[in-house]
Amino acid sequence: MISEKELSAIEDQLAHERVLITKYNAYSQMCNDQELKQKCSSIAQKHQCHYDTLMGFLNC
Repeated sequence: MISEKELSAIEDQLAHERVLITKYNAYSQMCNDQELKQKCSSIAQKHQCHYDTLMGFLNC
């Protein structure tokens, strides 16, 4: 069972991860340099993984 405090912390982190996913996907689209574009896309995917993991805690 998740406490209210834990739930609040997870919700805050989910919001933070969502912002990072959105920003790095936008940065990736703005980059003309392919290496930088790939790096931004990779970082966005990493944060998407974090987001999915946190969502998994809520679905248990």
